[in-house]
Amino acid sequence: MLTVVLAEAEVELMPVELCRHPAVIAHARQRGKRPEQILLDSNYHHAAMTTLPEGRRRGRPDITHLFLLTALESIVNKQGQLRVIVHTRHDMVITINPETRIMRNYERFLGLMEQLFDKQVVPDKKHPLLSLQPHIALKQIIDQQHADVVIALSKDGTSVVLQKYLKELQKQKKHHILCIIGGFPSGAFHADVTSIATDVISLYPEMLPAWTVASELLVNYGNMCR
Repeated sequence: MLTVVLAEAEVELMPVELCRHPAVIAHARQRGKRPEQILLDSNYHHAAMTTLPEGRRRGRPDITHLFLLTALESIVNKQGQLRVIVHTRHDMVITINPETRIMRNYERFLGLMEQLFDKQVVPDKKHPLLSLQPHIALKQIIDQQHADVVIALSKDGTSVVLQKYLKELQKQKKHHILCIIGGFPSGAFHADVTSIATDVISLYPEMLPAWTVASELLVNYGNMCR
């Protein structure tokens, strides 16, 4: 089993301090919603985010969108070997049913996430595909999974050849592997992942997009399991 946690994903509802900004009001009106009901998105709210703390890092739900498309459409997921969890900047945790098919249209994805933040579950409690839980720190999420090994992927980690690294874990009979991938555009984890992870590894000396890291991981894990 492979569990992938997209950690500190930049998915959040509009911060209160930006709700009165003209760009935010105009975009919310265009979508038929109140400012506090829409996601912060640097594609649309860049002008409003210039004074927001960590404004260059925040408002990136597109990263989560591309990551989920990559993970949920993977062969590993179709074979029932993948669990996907999204942990957000504000310690909100999104649990994804493996049968979920994320829409490719980004605008529809934004609407889905906004519905999730409003209802905490979509489409409903009887048939949950996505569920949202508040106030769960990254370490708590990791501890709940009871993985045999916890790996954080970072450009500052130990450089490895992923195929060989996973083969070695297989030899050590590490059956449940948990990998932490950053869900932010640049910078480092806020959490001290060195105290959470068994290993911190690097696939490439430069920072890679979350969906690229996920793709490399899923392909190599799938090959290892064959």
